[in-house]
Amino acid sequence: METLQSITLLLQQPTPFLMVSLLLGAVVGSFLTMLVHRLPRILERTWHTECQSLLGLNPATTTNHENLAFPRSYCPNCHQPIHWYRNLPLLGYLSTGGRCDHCDQPIPFRYLLLELLAISVAAIAATHWGPGSQAIAAMGLGWTLLALLFIDLQHQILPDPLTQPLLWGGLILNQFSLFTSPEASVWGAIAGYLLFWSIFHLYQKLTGREGMGHGDFKLLAALGAWCGWIMLPQIVLIASIGGLLVGLPMLLLKNGHNRLTQQVRTTPIPFGPFLATAGWVALLWGEEINRLIGLGVPS
Repeated sequence: METLQSITLLLQQPTPFLMVSLLLGAVVGSFLTMLVHRLPRILERTWHTECQSLLGLNPATTTNHENLAFPRSYCPNCHQPIHWYRNLPLLGYLSTGGRCDHCDQPIPFRYLLLELLAISVAAIAATHWGPGSQAIAAMGLGWTLLALLFIDLQHQILPDPLTQPLLWGGLILNQFSLFTSPEASVWGAIAGYLLFWSIFHLYQKLTGREGMGHGDFKLLAALGAWCGWIMLPQIVLIASIGGLLVGLPMLLLKNGHNRLTQQVRTTPIPFGPFLATAGWVALLWGEEINRLIGLGVPS
């Protein structure tokens, strides 16, 4: 008991808390690389099985029983298992030069990038809030947003198994006014969902096309639950500006100026990464930003 109390007191100091947070960020980052790779594949397999059942077909038998726990990490190219010491956060990737021991094919740089970003999230949260529940909760939010960001970039989906727990997590934590008041959290979730739901249906009626995915509704609702309703205009504005600054130059470089208008209309650009980034910025510096632009309304 005394040892536990000593550890608890130690972790209440900024430097030990930061060091433990960095270590935890590295471990979580390694897990996120696996999650980002496997979760969309697991969901796709589940959707195929459900569709076959709805159509009255016998679901195709498969030997792929991959889940988040089994099998252990493997090379995305040759599918050979990776030795445990090659799977250490950061060190494993760097020690191999970013190449597989078995097939010598390059392992995507996003694995290393995701681990670095997970460590960065831990460092920022630990230094911004200091030791305590706010920093720990913010790390959880940041790591989940990282997973959503990378999955949406690769597959253009925002999976319910990530957005729904994020929504409930924000609502539950803010019942204790961790980041905003309970009322602001509930109305943030409601307003966030209804805002994008309304835009979706209005755009669909005007153009006959879907302008965004339903996952965007749920992600904005989750961010509203974490940050409060007052942060929603800021989140949408930052995400929209980010999407404009990144998306338009990419389309221009890819297709040339003459075809840009048509490409803007028809090329899907995932909005989730911009929402995730804006939500993280709002949680960290939202109040300061709102004061700068004259929206200093209590949350």
